[in-house]
Amino acid sequence: MIPQGSWRHVVLWGGFSLGVWILEFMYQYFVLTPGMVGDALVSSFALGGATVIGLALFSSALFKWYPRLAQYWRVRRYLGVGGFTLIVGHVISVVAYVYDFQYADIYWSFNPLQNPVIFGSIAFTILFLMASTSTDWAKQKLTPRRWKFLHRFVYGAYVSAIFHFTLMDFRLLKNPAGYFLLAVTAAALFGQLYWFFVTAARRRFRSVGTVVGF
Repeated sequence: MIPQGSWRHVVLWGGFSLGVWILEFMYQYFVLTPGMVGDALVSSFALGGATVIGLALFSSALFKWYPRLAQYWRVRRYLGVGGFTLIVGHVISVVAYVYDFQYADIYWSFNPLQNPVIFGSIAFTILFLMASTSTDWAKQKLTPRRWKFLHRFVYGAYVSAIFHFTLMDFRLLKNPAGYFLLAVTAAALFGQLYWFFVTAARRRFRSVGTVVGF
């Protein structure tokens, strides 16, 4: 599945994602919610996963600004999968510590503005599909065109994730870890929007991709 010679990068960037989570957990457990394991796990997995996914999206914009870096395009994939893995940890810890495995309580409302878990569920579903097809083998089986179409949904997933973590309780972001996440999110959004408008302008805003993008 993974080309020979890429395992070193998988370990490197997988370790980076793990390192981000460890730092987040230590900050949550020892500073923000001292001694509260459940709260620390929920928050650290959430902030860590969202931050790493934001870095993955920003990296794609960075490669366009600096084409010489495009040879490292697989970094985006490794960061994306690493971020999703942390999000899986967030989902499991939420179900265990927040809802005590009472699944009916999770979807008490299907209005996403009242229950931001809906936004989170949308983001998770899309990210799951992307993570499960983030291999060269899957790309070949789906064909590059279909694979690219599927992975464009990451933008919808990211927007849903942003609504999720800002509407849940914005006060949880009023700390250094939250400010860092917001900074990464702003950078990722700026990069994606910048290149969207540049590309759309080249096509005089008449392409199908422009309509879908808007």
